[in-house]
Amino acid sequence: MQAMRYDITLPTDYDMTNIRDRVSKTGHLMDGFPDLLFKLFLISEKQKGELYNSYSPLYVWKNSDGMSRFIFDGYFDNILASFGWQHIEIGVTSTIELGDDFIQSKFVTEVAQDILPTDTLKNFEIQEQLTDNETGKLVIYRAPLKTYEKRYNRLKIS
Repeated sequence: MQAMRYDITLPTDYDMTNIRDRVSKTGHLMDGFPDLLFKLFLISEKQKGELYNSYSPLYVWKNSDGMSRFIFDGYFDNILASFGWQHIEIGVTSTIELGDDFIQSKFVTEVAQDILPTDTLKNFEIQEQLTDNETGKLVIYRAPLKTYEKRYNRLKIS
């Protein structure tokens, strides 16, 4: 499976209600999109203690056919028209663990770690069990294969 994300940094004074309204009105349009396992609409707000305002959709695809269709058949053009040119990050997933409450997730914690040089990646895996306060775990290896990201989804911050 592949993961795809684009991180749109917004001005400090940007009204983030616009993003919430956008997600509320158009987020469902991707429901049932071919090969899409799930999508997350990640939002960070400077006003709520984050480093900056951002809108960062994250998609996990069962295979690359649906992802390619989304990017190259005009669907991604809606983002380009609204926010200008965006860099798309694409990575390979190694761990996807979704709990029963995953769809209810409200918060995501992201951790990026370096992959140290090694002679083999044959047994290199990050397998972790969900903790009681987590609704999902996702590990993405980003190109170039030097780092990986873990995302922990939660209903609430504890």
